Order: sequence, then C-alpha cells, then structure tokens
Amino acid sequence: MEVVGEIAGLLKLYSDGSVLRPAHPTTPASSHFTHGVASKDVVINPETGVSVRIFLPETASQKLPVLIHFHGGGFVGCSPAFVEIHTFLQSLCKTARVIIVSVDYRLAPEHRLPAAYDDCTEAVEWIRKHAAGRAETREEWLLPSVADFSRCFLAGESAGANIVYHVGLRVADVDVSPLSVKGLIAVHPFFGGEEKVESEKGQEKEEFVEKCKFVWRIGLPVGSSRDHPFCNPAISPLKPGLKLQSVLVVVGGKDGHKERGVMWYEYLRSCGQEAELMEEENGGHVYHIMLPEFEGTKRLIHRISNFVAEH
Repeated sequence: MEVVGEIAGLLKLYSDGSVLRPAHPTTPASSHFTHGVASKDVVINPETGVSVRIFLPETASQKLPVLIHFHGGGFVGCSPAFVEIHTFLQSLCKTARVIIVSVDYRLAPEHRLPAAYDDCTEAVEWIRKHAAGRAETREEWLLPSVADFSRCFLAGESAGANIVYHVGLRVADVDVSPLSVKGLIAVHPFFGGEEKVESEKGQEKEEFVEKCKFVWRIGLPVGSSRDHPFCNPAISPLKPGLKLQSVLVVVGGKDGHKERGVMWYEYLRSCGQEAELMEEENGGHVYHIMLPEFEGTKRLIHRISNFVAEH
C-alpha cells in the first residue's frame, strides 16, 4: 500500500482506501468539577455511534444558555476529547457561563458530507427534544430547570464553522421551537472554490492549496468539485426570505483561510443577513485551539462571551 494523501497529525489515506488516524492525546470527561467545569460524554445515536461531550460550569445559580459546538479538523479528524479542544471549551464554558454541547460527528472519508451536517443537525434535534420535555432518556444537565433553551447558539471553528453555517441554514428553514437559536459563531470558517482567490495564488501557496484540495476531494460527495454548495456557499444563493440569526465571523490575520472567511462575511451581508466581523491580526488558523495562553485566545473567549450575553 502507498500513502496517496496525508494531513499531518490527522490522517493518512492509503491506495486501497484504508485510513490511519494517528493517536492524539485526549482528555477524559469528568463529572467532577475541574477548573470550575464538569464534563460528560453521552451517546445520542447508538446506531451511528455519534456522541456529544457536555460541559457544565460550576455554581450555576440561574438557567444557562446552550452553545452547541462543532469541532474543526477538515471534516476528517479531531474530536471534542482532543486535549486542545477540551481545554478551549472548558475555558469558554467557565468564562461565558454557558452549557456547551460539543458534537463528536462522523468523519470523512468513511462518512462524506453531508454526514457531518446530518449528525450535527441530529444533535440539535436531540437538544430540542429536551427543551420540549420529549427526550427518550433525559440528560440532567439539559433539563429545562438548568438550560435556557430560549438562548441557544451554534459555534465552531474551521470545518466546524462550515458546519455551523449549513446546520444554521437547516435550522432556519424549520420550526425547532421551543429551542430558539439566537446566533451563529463561525471561527476561521473553512470554505473553498475552484477559482483561486488572491491569497491562494503564487508558488509559495501551492502546498496550502493542494492540502485544501485533498481535504475537499475526500470530504465532498464523490465526484463533486469545489464549487459544490457545501464548499462554496455563493454557488447556492440563500432562499428569498430565509433569515439566519445574527452571525459572528472570526478570522485570523495570518490565516490562509482569512480571505475566504471575509468573502463569506461580505456575502452574508449582501444577502441582508445580520453579521459582524472580528479579526485577530496576529492569529493563525485555529490559534484559539493551539495557543491557549495567547492573548488573542483570551480576547476571542471574551468576544464570544459578550456575543452570547448580547443575544
């Protein structure tokens, strides 16, 4: 067997179609409060194996907003248990004082898009059933006496920000009451397209461009180009009258994905959507996951906290 494609630290794809994901340090969930936050893993679909990791801040004296999180990893890797992701969500949970439900969705290429969208939409529905008092197995951290389902947010980074958009579209198009999605938080959104943008041109960018092409080739439905709506949102205009909730778009000044993130923000604005843009000038891609002590990470946590408080 030969390696036909690789994303360092996340995945190797072999010529026979088999996949190897290198071992990565993880943090086990703990129902005991650590650094002011407890966590637990819950399987929401035994047939697919899809689960969520729930984070609960300590000494909650009032009902808490719910933030549904979708992790990054190019649709092909990572999980809420990864040390870096768990650490960030723990900090965000404590500072923003929100219940976080992070979805461990199925990964490509074994499960190509829209599998991740389906799994994350299923997680929203699972939470909605708790809001409506119709959950088959009630999760105590998501009881109406604990969770404020009138203030729900979808958040994610990189591929997870892409999922935020597509799940947000699905949620906006159906009645999910009594769950009320108040905002979308898209950090370093991962989009693409067949035509190169300015930041993708030049020989020095070829490695970055080829890596993105590979991720989309094994993540999109078989035979799809990068002008598929899952990858290039401008290809499929928003339905007339469809309104997303307020969108916070976050980009990094040193992130190769910045230009496409700004383009998406401008596209949303051109469609009449309420959106705001935050740029961390010295931030690279998913800096908030990789650099927990970076001042930009602390600024992002506070910005997300304020966004939740404002809505």
